[in-house]
Amino acid sequence: MRRSKATWSRFAMIVGLALVVGSGRAAVYHVAGDSAAASDENPGTEARPLKTISAAIKKAQPGDTVLVGPGVYREEVEWPGEDWNDPEQRITLAAAPGARPVIKGSDPVPGPWQRLAGDRPIYFTERDVYTEMVFVDEEPLRQVGLQGNPQRYKVRKDFVFKRQWVGHGLEDMAPGTFFYDDQAHRLYVWLADGSDPSGHMVEAAVRNVGLLLRGTWTVRGLEVRHFADGLWPREQAVGVVGNRCIVEDCRIEHNGFIGLIVAGEDCVIRHNVIAYNGLEGFTSNVGYRMLFEENELHHNAWRGDVVCLTAGNKFVMWRDSKFLRNYWHDEPWTALWLDISDGNILIAENRFDNCRCGVYFEISRWGIIANNIFRGCGRGIWVYSSDVLVAHNVLDRCGEGITVSGYPRTCQYNQSVFEPNKECLMAVRNVLIVNNLLLDCPGSFIGITEDTAYGAGNFSDYNAFVWTMPAYHPTGCHINFMNGWNQLYARLPEWRLFRHQDTHSVVVDPGLVKELAEDNEYVALGKEDVVADAGLVDREGGDYRLRGDSPLRGRGVGIPTVLNAPYVPCRGRELRTRQWAKTLLEDAPDPAAAKPVASWPGHQHYRLQPLPPIRRLIDLDVQPPGTPGLNEDWMKSGEYPVFDAGREPETADDWEWTVYPDNRLADPGFDKPITRGGPSDGPGPWFTNGDIHSYVSMACANLLPAHQRPMLAVQRVGKIAAGCEYILFGDMTVSSVHDRFAAVGEIYLAAGDELQPLGTPAVARAEPRKSRCWNTYFTRYRSGKAGQDENVGKDLFVVIAGRVEGPADVAADAPVGFVRWDGLTLLTGEAS
Repeated sequence: MRRSKATWSRFAMIVGLALVVGSGRAAVYHVAGDSAAASDENPGTEARPLKTISAAIKKAQPGDTVLVGPGVYREEVEWPGEDWNDPEQRITLAAAPGARPVIKGSDPVPGPWQRLAGDRPIYFTERDVYTEMVFVDEEPLRQVGLQGNPQRYKVRKDFVFKRQWVGHGLEDMAPGTFFYDDQAHRLYVWLADGSDPSGHMVEAAVRNVGLLLRGTWTVRGLEVRHFADGLWPREQAVGVVGNRCIVEDCRIEHNGFIGLIVAGEDCVIRHNVIAYNGLEGFTSNVGYRMLFEENELHHNAWRGDVVCLTAGNKFVMWRDSKFLRNYWHDEPWTALWLDISDGNILIAENRFDNCRCGVYFEISRWGIIANNIFRGCGRGIWVYSSDVLVAHNVLDRCGEGITVSGYPRTCQYNQSVFEPNKECLMAVRNVLIVNNLLLDCPGSFIGITEDTAYGAGNFSDYNAFVWTMPAYHPTGCHINFMNGWNQLYARLPEWRLFRHQDTHSVVVDPGLVKELAEDNEYVALGKEDVVADAGLVDREGGDYRLRGDSPLRGRGVGIPTVLNAPYVPCRGRELRTRQWAKTLLEDAPDPAAAKPVASWPGHQHYRLQPLPPIRRLIDLDVQPPGTPGLNEDWMKSGEYPVFDAGREPETADDWEWTVYPDNRLADPGFDKPITRGGPSDGPGPWFTNGDIHSYVSMACANLLPAHQRPMLAVQRVGKIAAGCEYILFGDMTVSSVHDRFAAVGEIYLAAGDELQPLGTPAVARAEPRKSRCWNTYFTRYRSGKAGQDENVGKDLFVVIAGRVEGPADVAADAPVGFVRWDGLTLLTGEAS
């Protein structure tokens, strides 16, 4: 993403203005490596410039500016002074107007070169310095043998490459490779064209750090490349740590391990090119209110992954930050990886082309992923977090479109590097996928794990699924959806029936339109569910806007400006909303009495993660129609939905330590044989007093006007224990088909044969002629001590109930409403 001449002129003007503003006391130091008049003994004026950047940095003080002229600077630049954080007294390190200085970690390899005997055009030179990167006329050669810094292989810790060896010696060389023989102290090269390296510029990486700066800095217009991996903390080409730092218009390329690290508060990273870095292009382990915009990132992690799984571009413990209008392409690993305690992150208007994975939002909470375009990615979006809105994205020809995984996993209670480290369990809840446009995703369009104790309330609807490739089944089996990692729902009807997802989503498939026109009942979709053309302006040209006549207009749902999840932004580094609660066994109120919860091998926890509670980020039933695909209003205004800062942050009290992940229901779908009558009338724990039907782990009922008194289905689940937490959750949907009757579905806990309700029932209600979307509802009850709570010792029942509300004088044999229940789960725990 090269800058135009106009862009460089703009930045030259900015530099000039900065010099005028700071002329009261700030010094300006000039560096001109190519000038014959330059010397590090000079004062650094424009007439008598310094020779090296390092010399200028040693002279600079907060408030000063260092302007670097054209040339190649083979040096390591480190700030030698104290840290400071003052945006009014920043040091600016910038390219001089019109210059494009290059800081290099390499030195020329002088030779002499000799040709190795044999048919292969391999040349060698004697060399005592261990060599892990070689460049010929700026193009890198591939390394044969032990990869990168040999100390990584020797220490064998987390940051060891998984692929440590690529061949072992001369016999494995091929065109475009090099091999360093550490025993013979020889460097061997085989150029891509087989020519003699004596006629080329051959450079080898010898330095480890290009820039290492702490404080308040502006870094602008520099190129930094060829820096080798020196092991932490000398494994980064550029490291900038401080508050209100700015890194802009730089090129950070062809480095051995990490390209760029920026950490701190209120920093801006923009207009940079970050490419061809060995492990990560850009990474950071702490950031508050950071802005990463209009950067280009590609071909990072060319050496592959490391044992601890970190490659591509990874961000840890970032809060209240934004990733806007960046271009990520040809990333062999994850392009944008938010991992471990990131919170309140906006990812918008980015483009991802040909990346192994576009966005991975992992072990975090509060994310908005909107208005992004993914083309040709292995997986477009992967969410392994809670309270995440995935809306108005375009995913074109991705192997898998959007995936939500929700398996047990440990995370960190500490959400800042400044807190003591504690582990806890994570939860994947309240991920909402709406208004996305997905085109030709053959692996799966949407994948969501089914509800469990660790992950529940994740939902997808109002999306558009487009298929333009040759169809391999006339009933739509090419429109795939995934439950977890390995259970395929090969058709939208099954996805709707078993998982209740995408009930309002639309399929764009001319083949299915033809099948429906010929009354192929096996398509199992209504004609209103399928259209022949998405009506895109220019898909092949990358313009995914909808034409005015697109049949997708109005087929989405409106999204409010404030989402239903409390979050109070940080103040400085003060975390005012905590993502997770403590679950580590040693933190239990009574560790000796607590029952360990199995989670991740080697980790012991005493309860499930109680945060966040199950809820829908948007009440889809009350929102006006919207349109799937890119939201042009958001892009024009720059205003995106936010989390609710007007509510108190959530907490988790000690009572909740009793909850374990085991489902106590004998039959989550109420589909075992039932006996009629009251709780005492039948031999088994199931009974009903009306026509509640069960099928394939679900229950449903048609509601008649006579059902003013609810029909029930009940399971007995044992005796109520003293001092116990009971949480019941499950999916419900209700519909009214009459203009005078509302339909109501309920799930609740009850005590004794009289079915005395415990706690507040979870209620789904549809007004006359209305429907409620599928949603996950929950209710809870906490028993008291024996002798103080009259319910202790009574039978505990789980009840599902359906009823209508309307006039008593209406008689009808036809149903006036419908209710369905699925996936009921009862979690309990026993206190000491």
